[in-house]
Amino acid sequence: MSFFSRILGNNDEEFHEIKIDREVLESVVYYSKKAYPNEFLAFFDGRIKDKILYITSLIFVPGETCETGAVVHTELVPINTKYWGSVHSHPGPSARPSDADLITFSKTGYFHMIVCLPYSLETFKAYDRYGEPTDYTVGDYNFLMDNDLIEFFDEDDVLKDSDEFKPGFLDEEDDEFFKHLDEERSDYYGNYEKQHQIKVISNNQLPNQVVKIEINPDGTVKRVHREFKE
Repeated sequence: MSFFSRILGNNDEEFHEIKIDREVLESVVYYSKKAYPNEFLAFFDGRIKDKILYITSLIFVPGETCETGAVVHTELVPINTKYWGSVHSHPGPSARPSDADLITFSKTGYFHMIVCLPYSLETFKAYDRYGEPTDYTVGDYNFLMDNDLIEFFDEDDVLKDSDEFKPGFLDEEDDEFFKHLDEERSDYYGNYEKQHQIKVISNNQLPNQVVKIEINPDGTVKRVHREFKE
């Protein structure tokens, strides 16, 4: 019996491996940049097939976020909705879970991820419910989405090569509403990228040098410098 099956206590939900759809992680990066300097948090949706847990989409739950944490109202999640874990952003250079993160991990599923600055596919770190690092594979697993969900979209919802990637399924009126909000809100992450040209460092394969990013209380970047690992 695998480690995960012992956790779940249910052979029907046993899995030995975790695979994540690339668009899920790209969505997390997108929303993390939009939320910066606040944290972003969502839950993982997916399914188990052939003893593999596939993460294929995100579940958004109402909550409040700030520079130092996030609170979500899990009591608002429909009873028939199952989530397999959580993902959230750290508006700083570390993807190490805090004590509060570890509590969230233990209560909200079995697979969790944190993405840190600079937000990218390379700066994710994955953990199990006990806060121990765990492995995962990134790929294209859209074919595993439920047929009734796929039929919900029409051809106009499909992104073309010339389209800008923007997660979601909002109509034109909704887009205009949120565009207006975006115009009022400062592009903090855009300013961060303009001010600091930082080479992305993988959380899974850190070199001898690391980038240290000091954050001001208001969420702006104070200083960026390199240090050698001990």
